[in-house]
This record gives sequence, structure tokens and C-alpha cells, in this order.
Amino acid sequence: MSLSFTQGPAGLEFKSEIVTITCTDALSKGNLVEFTLASEGFAACTKSTAAVNGPGVLMGIALEDVTAGSQGRIGVRGVFQATCDSEVAAGNALQASGDHAGNLDVASSPAGGGTTVTKVVGIALGASSTDVDLTKVLFDGIGGISSQSL
Repeated sequence: MSLSFTQGPAGLEFKSEIVTITCTDALSKGNLVEFTLASEGFAACTKSTAAVNGPGVLMGIALEDVTAGSQGRIGVRGVFQATCDSEVAAGNALQASGDHAGNLDVASSPAGGGTTVTKVVGIALGASSTDVDLTKVLFDGIGGISSQSL
């Protein structure tokens, strides 16, 4: 799967893919979520943590505030407003934050040159000055952005 794009008046425009799903945790607009695999399918999501950076994890971005146990709209591919850590600058590759649950942060190499595989799920289109800023990102939580070595 890949992002589909066309060229519009502002340059590349990406098709958005959005789902409505039960949110186990309370979410704020822009939070990164992990889709929960159960009964051979994905029927719910939880707020993400750094522990979910593996290549087999499916992620999304909350498009609205949602109370725990309610259904909410989650973006899986496209350009969305996401909560990012304060270090994020335009052009950074992004993964789940290790410091703030539900945030995106700058993707990094495994600590100590290890072999842990992370999943790059976004490219920052703007900068974040605080850990709660909504920052525009190009996002693909299903296939990831690339398989490049960081």
C-alpha cells in the first residue's frame, strides 16, 4: 500500500484515508494511536507509546477529541494535524515518541547501534515548539513512510 497523490494548486496533494473505530483510551485531537489486534481483526485503538514502534504495528492519528470507550475518527493515511514533541522540525522523519504517549517524535537509530527496527510513520511538514502543539504531518500508519536506515 502507498500514499496516492496528485498535483494540485499547492503542489502535491495526498488522498486521506479515515476510519471510525472504538477508542479504548481518552484521546485528544492529534494523538497517535495503535490499532489493537484481537479476534483476527482490528476493532479498537489505544494511545501509542514508544513500545509500539515495530514494523508490524498499525497506527493512526485521532482527528477529534474522544472519550474512553467511544467511537472516534482516526486518520490512517494522508496529511493530518498531529501532536509532536518539541524537537520536531519540518522535514523530520517521525515515529512514536518515547517521552510523551500519543505524540510523534523525531525518528532515531536504535540505541547503541542495536538492531531494533522502528517504523517511520510520518514526515513533519512544520515545526513543533511545545510537546502539545498540533503540527501538520504527512502520515502513513499502515505501511510506514519508508524502509530507510536512520
